[in-house]
Parts: sequence; C-alpha cells; structure tokens
Amino acid sequence: MPDSFTLHPGTAADINELVAIEQMLFDDSDGTLNARAFQYHLKSNNLLWVAKSSRDGSEQVAGYLLMLIYRKSARLYSIGVLPNFQKLGIASALMQRALEQVSQLNKNKIVLEVKVANTSAIALYKRLGFADKKVVKGYYYDGSDALRMEKLR
Repeated sequence: MPDSFTLHPGTAADINELVAIEQMLFDDSDGTLNARAFQYHLKSNNLLWVAKSSRDGSEQVAGYLLMLIYRKSARLYSIGVLPNFQKLGIASALMQRALEQVSQLNKNKIVLEVKVANTSAIALYKRLGFADKKVVKGYYYDGSDALRMEKLR
C-alpha cells in the first residue's frame, strides 16, 4: 500500500528533520541549509512547505520546499524528498501548493535553477509550466551546469 502524505507549512518542530534531509540530499559545498537558516525562513515571508508521511505508525518529514518571495517574483530555492519517499508525487504536490500560494501573492514570475543532469526534476518543472531560459555553466560547486527555468503568470 503506498504511503499517504500531508502538506503543512513548516514549523520549528520540523527543523531537525529538515536539516537531516539537506545533509542527506545535497552537497555541503553547494551551501546546504542549517538549522539557523531554516529558523530564518520560518520567520520570513518565504514559503516553507513540509510533506509528512505516516509510516510504521509514526509521522516523519518526507520532503520540503523552500520558495523565496521577492517584491515582484519568487524563486524556488530548494526542494528535497527523501529517497525512500521519491516517486510518490510528493515533489509535485509541494510544487503545486507553492505555485498556488505564489499566484495568490500576485508574483509575476518564478525562477529556479536545476542541475542539467537532473532530468526527472526538469520533466516535473516542464509539466508545471516552466520553460528553459538558459544554461548557466559551472553553476554548482562541483562544476556542474545548471538549467535556469522560468514560469510567468
């Protein structure tokens, strides 16, 4: 039976699990978020959504999304789903929730960068209406290129 999950705005109680997801999924050299950074974003106007899953009778954070909110636009800063919860629609649900909220905030565009090798994420973003803007050479610390994508209202 597939796992079910719920989406919630992030809270201080989620921070330890969010930091653990960051450390598991992302390279420290690319600037992973620490507890202090998550605390900052919780208190800001940025969007921090958390996906929680009930498995084995306990609830755990399975993924999250952080969208930075600017005056006229928004930027997907980070999205991560634990490996054992991937391919369950969590990333898609997080993105859809954030896009709805950004629309309600009347932002003109949303931008993001994604590793060019991350074809599954690129496919998700394209399904959600993002278009390729340009390749940014050497964007990531390891020298990987990024694809900058954009979605206009």
